[in-house]
Amino acid sequence: MQDAPPPSIVVQLVQTPAHETTLGEVVWGSLAFTAVLLLLAMVLGAVLSGLLLAWNRRRPPEADHLPSVNPFTSKGSLPPSSQAR
Repeated sequence: MQDAPPPSIVVQLVQTPAHETTLGEVVWGSLAFTAVLLLLAMVLGAVLSGLLLAWNRRRPPEADHLPSVNPFTSKGSLPPSSQAR
């Protein structure tokens, strides 16, 4: 018995070759991507700063501070129950 030759493979090119990317297109694409990221960062910064300003107007940061414990001033240095004695 003789071995039969393997079936032949036929390749047909259906599409034209893909467009080659030039260096200018790569640079232009990277600049455009950077501009989009910069614009997004600016918009996000504006939104977050607006939220922070609104938060501080509604609840000022001074409300978060503890009372003064300066030994040279009597106001706020001792609890109210100790000052009455």
